Amino acid sequence: MRSVISMAAIVMVASLVQFDGISYSPLAAQDRVAGIVSAARKALGGEDKVAGLKGLTAEGPFRRAMGGRDMEGTLTVTIARPDKMKRVEEMQMGGMVGGPMIERTSVLAGTTAWDDTQNRGGMGGGMRIMLNEGPPPGGGAGPTPEQLNEIRVRRMRVQLQRLSAALLADAGTPWVDAGIAESPDGKADILETKEETGRTLRLFIDQESHLPLMVQYQDPKPMVMINGGPGRGPGGPGGPGGPGMRGGPGGAGPGGDRPGGGAPGAGGPPPMTPDEVQKRVAEMQRNPPPLGTFAMHLSDYKKVDGINLPHRIETSLDGEPNEEWTVEKYKVNPQIKADTWEKK
Repeated sequence: MRSVISMAAIVMVASLVQFDGISYSPLAAQDRVAGIVSAARKALGGEDKVAGLKGLTAEGPFRRAMGGRDMEGTLTVTIARPDKMKRVEEMQMGGMVGGPMIERTSVLAGTTAWDDTQNRGGMGGGMRIMLNEGPPPGGGAGPTPEQLNEIRVRRMRVQLQRLSAALLADAGTPWVDAGIAESPDGKADILETKEETGRTLRLFIDQESHLPLMVQYQDPKPMVMINGGPGRGPGGPGGPGGPGMRGGPGGAGPGGDRPGGGAPGAGGPPPMTPDEVQKRVAEMQRNPPPLGTFAMHLSDYKKVDGINLPHRIETSLDGEPNEEWTVEKYKVNPQIKADTWEKK
């Protein structure tokens, strides 16, 4: 996975905005924000085109760093503005011929959301991947179905907000001026807003092309538990880890080069029992992961039905390459079936 160069020298602002030694009042800063957004919409294809985009599908090859390995496959995202999104990942563990295929679906449908994971083939019955939804509200026992739906809806709404900001310079909430970032490649205006989590979402817009360059945000570092066949025990490559994490706490690098790892069939620890899985999940909930800084880098813009869209999206975590998505096919305002959002 190739390296990603982040924008640097971010200028933070408070009640006054300073650029090149000149101070601007909050009112002037608001005018500057309006000008930046207007120029971005024009570069994307025009205000009418952007406002007229009610639905979108994007599909292409996808790669993610996970527990010291690369997961490769296809990512398909379907959006129906303002409050529906479906994300389907079909991935195979990198470097494992005939290994397990994992299909993970996440859907936001207004006030409801659901996730589903299907594992197919390889490793004598498949590989189990568990994503930590975070600690239950108020601690104690696990979340109720209603609380779990609330957690998923909030997570998916935030993901939709980030993607809308990246593709359309529209977060659904007001932007404020956050200064200018400089890099060897040029300067970018920084806009920011608040997510539903209360954390800050930043959008970097190139001052020359006026196209979005990067979306930056903070999220808990993903924790993934993989439980597979021989050699994939609790401390090996199946230990808690996640994208951008070399196995995470108790995890392992490639080939199981830390205690508990081991190549398939090398006589490593056996798969976890259901009780061991539940204990590990409970441990993950009691010890939520720390926050990391994520950045979606946008490039390779091409027009699709009059709208300029990035065909390469690379995500870094704490400055390290984390995900790559090459969008090979966009559809603007496609016909979306009503049952797209239903769990089958």
